[in-house]
Amino acid sequence: MILNNKKSLLIVIITAVLGVLLVIIGGFGTKKENSANEKIDYKSYTNELEKKLEAFLLSVDGVNKAEVIVTLENSSEQVYAQNQTTYDFLTITSDNGESPVYITEIYPIVRGVAISCTNGGDDEVKMKINRLISAYLGISSNRIEIVEIK
Repeated sequence: MILNNKKSLLIVIITAVLGVLLVIIGGFGTKKENSANEKIDYKSYTNELEKKLEAFLLSVDGVNKAEVIVTLENSSEQVYAQNQTTYDFLTITSDNGESPVYITEIYPIVRGVAISCTNGGDDEVKMKINRLISAYLGISSNRIEIVEIK
């Protein structure tokens, strides 16, 4: 019984080590869009999101022109691998020195959206836009303001 538990534990440890090695090795040779040293540019991210929303709003029946302003709650956050016992960052040593093991980047959270569009004063159009933007961004409808464009 004890031998079986030790054997199971050994298999779990070997599997975990192999999994980590595959993740690390799999990262070599592939170019990441945002490297570990590059953060998402706050202003570019906001501008890109606003353009996407403006283009999206033009697909709504009754909207011929739209302008969007997006406010973000925070900037992006980079996540690195950590040793769970010492909470030190795990690093990879290369010819360029040591660098932390980059896992992912958490995108900024949208705080609110202001929309000015044709027929923005129409209750039916407002409701459609509000539902679409709320679903698209995952924010509550009270964080979206829609007005008629001038």
